[in-house]
Amino acid sequence: MCLLESEVRLIKVDGPKRHVYIKLSDPTRIQDILTMTTGQAEYKHSDGVISKVRIETVGLGIRQVRIANLPPEVADSQVGVP
Repeated sequence: MCLLESEVRLIKVDGPKRHVYIKLSDPTRIQDILTMTTGQAEYKHSDGVISKVRIETVGLGIRQVRIANLPPEVADSQVGVP
């Protein structure tokens, strides 16, 4: 998919479902990837077998979360805000 390390925020592998979730730092980049790949790619296994894989968006994007009773002196970095 030609992603740069700086573009990737998180990679999660769901082995039983055989899914890989990649969270990107720039949400607009997702549409670029879907357009470039037409939603499909090939993966070459170590034994040479080639599998076709689907690329699609999942989830609902960015969500706002309210944290009740959090003291104002708590830094953003302690909460996980970039």
